[in-house]
Formats: sequence, C-alpha cells, structure tokens
Amino acid sequence: MISSVLADGVADLQRVGIVAQAFVSILTGLIAALGVPLALRQVVNLQREMRRYEMETRRRLDAETNLNISAHHSLTRPAHYDGAYGAHTMQSDVAMAERLASAQPSPAAEPGKRVLRLDLTLENVGEGSVDVLACLVAARELERHGEGVISGGRDAQWDDLTPHFWDADPARSLSPGLSTTKHIVYAQDALARVKAKSHKVLARVDQVRERVEGDDIYLLYRIVVVARRSARASDDVALWSALQRALLNVNAPAFRAAVGERDPLGYATTPDGWRLFLHHHDALADPKLPKLRAAADREELALSDPAEQRRAAERHAAELRAYCEANLTQTWRAFHADYDRMVSDPGGFASLLADRRFRHRQRDIERRFPWSAQEVWTEYVYVTLQDEE
Repeated sequence: MISSVLADGVADLQRVGIVAQAFVSILTGLIAALGVPLALRQVVNLQREMRRYEMETRRRLDAETNLNISAHHSLTRPAHYDGAYGAHTMQSDVAMAERLASAQPSPAAEPGKRVLRLDLTLENVGEGSVDVLACLVAARELERHGEGVISGGRDAQWDDLTPHFWDADPARSLSPGLSTTKHIVYAQDALARVKAKSHKVLARVDQVRERVEGDDIYLLYRIVVVARRSARASDDVALWSALQRALLNVNAPAFRAAVGERDPLGYATTPDGWRLFLHHHDALADPKLPKLRAAADREELALSDPAEQRRAAERHAAELRAYCEANLTQTWRAFHADYDRMVSDPGGFASLLADRRFRHRQRDIERRFPWSAQEVWTEYVYVTLQDEE
C-alpha cells in the first residue's frame, strides 16, 4: 500500500532519494557546527518554514482556480403549424432582457415540442486563467407520483429521480436524452479559457414534449466542471484537443449503441471516475469517427426526399455503430473493467495503483494532466417548469 501511495504522489522515486540524502548531509553539517541542541532547533525551524510555504502554496493555487457556477433556464412555447403554408413559428416565453448573454441562439422547436435551454455561467473569481477540460451536465425528473422515495424523512437522492434516456420511447418520455450526461462545449476545437475576473456561458439545449395543462415539471440538473490552471504550451493545447475528441466520441449515439450504454459519460462525473477516464481517453479519441459523422450529415442534408433521407440515416447509423464496435469497444471494456475494480474497493482510485502497469500509466497521465493542477466541481440546480412558462 505504501508503494502505491508513493507511486501516485511522486513521479520519479529517484528524486526522493536525492532530497533525503541532501537533508541528511545538511543535518550532519549542522550537528558538527552547532552541536545537537542548536541543530535540532534549526531542524524545527526548517520544518515550520516548510509547513508555512506549503500552506501559502496551497492558498495561492486555490485562489488561481476558483469558479462560481450559476444557471439560468428558459423554455419556449410549443411550436405550431401555419395551416396555409405548413411552416411553424416559435415564441419565447422569457423576455430577452432577462436572459443571460450568449452567442448560442436556441434552435427552433419542432412542431408540438418545446425547447428547454440551460445556460451555465462559469465565472472566474480567482487570480489566474483556467482552462475548462470538461463540463458534464445531466438532468432527471422528480415526479409527483414518486414522492414515496423521500418517505421516512429521507432526502431524495440523484438515483431516486426519474431518468429520460436517449433510447427511450419518445411518446412515453418527457425528453429522451435529458438525463443523459452531455459534454457541453461551443465546438470541438473551441478552448473554453476563462480569464481572471471574467466569465463564459455554456448552454445545454433539449426538446421536451408538451405536457398536460396545469402539470408542473420538477427537474434536478447535475453539473460537473473539470478545470485546470491555464496551460499555454502548444503540447498542452494538443492534449486538450484529444481529450475533447474522446469526450464527444463517447457521447455519440453510435458509440452508446455499440457499447450498450445509456449514459457512458456518467462514469466520468466523479473525481475517481474522471481520473480513470484520463487513463483511457487516448484510445477513445479516434479522429476518424467525427469525420465519418460529418460526412454522413452532409449526405443526408443533400437528399430532398424524406424516404431517401430516412434510409440514408438508417444506413449511416449502422455503419457508424459497426465502426465503433470494431475500433472503440475494446478500450471501453478495459475502462469498464478498471472502473468495476475501483468501485468495488474501499480505496477507490488509489487501489488501482497496486497494479504495476497501472502505476506506469499513471505516471504518464500525471505528467500530461497533473492532478494537483486540476479542480473538480459538482453542483446541483433545481429547475421548475410551470404551466405559465
């Protein structure tokens, strides 16, 4: 166990020996020059200064990476058809002046559906810039007929709430995919860097079915933000880009169908889960999958006949799923095996370090994504969708 802890905290054990040897040499010199009492006093003073330096360093790092996370939601009115022209129009039920500024306009709702948008404001109140590595957002519903989950004075927990997964029957689900964790970004190549005393706004957009009049909806959003102190080197930006590809690939419908997971990104929403995801992200950052998806989208948009579009979409879905099965599922199985070992051991992530190969990988990951430079925030936001909205 001691060796695994050292492997997690020190990248090169040889440095420990060099530092220890230097300390012994200094102590021997002090004893020879000052005598035992004065030498021990100097050692105590040195320990006090080292503790003070450690506390000051920790305070400075905490000040550099400090985000305030707030949320604001809006819900459109149901879209409707214009009988004369077959077109549909949309009205917003929230005044534009009351909404947070954002460069991402809400898309028009499909006829008979509404668009629910959650704007997340990440405000950097620290003293240095931070880079957002991931913003993972999901929502679940607290249904009225589910009040039994809090009987006996117990608080409702995340797992007690009703999920609405991406592969559910749209006719029976409030919003298929609402509860599925999404990686919220502007674009795959857009680095969300939040400078000191500034903010960024990221948006999650979901469609919801029209509900029975007078029946309010209660949602709980879980927001997980992973950020690090800003890294300016070109290699660090390349590492960030590969991580974004991995997150978006895992969130792709074709990947979820291939591995049989409704919410694969949900595994990365805990600190231990995130650290483990970093171990496997390289193999999941396949650059070909997003290109295949983009080519499929272009081909489908070029078709004007709805039947042809439907057949093309089905063919593309099968081809993309087959590609994921051939190229990504083996890595996902390895991730899942490590994850199961991790959650079954009380030691969590540290228990995996008993394996020599895992310790070797951890040293490489720690070099590229230092854990001491990262922060993981988890916030919960309640949203009530009232009928007058």
